[in-house]
Amino acid sequence: MACLYEKKEKPQTGGSASHPEDSVAMVVELTFGAVRMAASAVRGIAELMLDQEQGQQLEVVVAEVGNNIILHGMGDMQNPPGHTFTITVTGRDGKLTLIFEDEGPPFDLAAARPGTPEESVAQGGGGLGIFIVRQVMDELSYTRKGTRNRLTLVKYGAPAEDAS
Repeated sequence: MACLYEKKEKPQTGGSASHPEDSVAMVVELTFGAVRMAASAVRGIAELMLDQEQGQQLEVVVAEVGNNIILHGMGDMQNPPGHTFTITVTGRDGKLTLIFEDEGPPFDLAAARPGTPEESVAQGGGGLGIFIVRQVMDELSYTRKGTRNRLTLVKYGAPAEDAS
């Protein structure tokens, strides 16, 4: 099993650790349209638990990761229709965790060189997915167990004012 973990300094939040976490799991078809729908759903969930800006950021992160699963992880769409990946969203008290699982080839997060916006423009676009994920998320970890990839992303923030 391969594993990599990255962590930023955790911002202080005022939530209570005694509340159970809420969780939603989505099965996402390997299509760009399905990824867009999942990204919008995660944005809505994030805005219930965090704030609107963080919800927008997480929508972009989900779109980037989902598109990369299709483009890089599943290679030339050799998988028959109906193949999927899963996103599990768990959160409470200002902490939102996204877990992406797929059966694509192994991914070396440590070797993935994040591009910069300047490099992307020079190369004609693209290559910003890892850069965006690392900029937005507070924690990243990747594991491979058997044939499954598992990318775990964590975002800390102040709970939304009207979150219950």
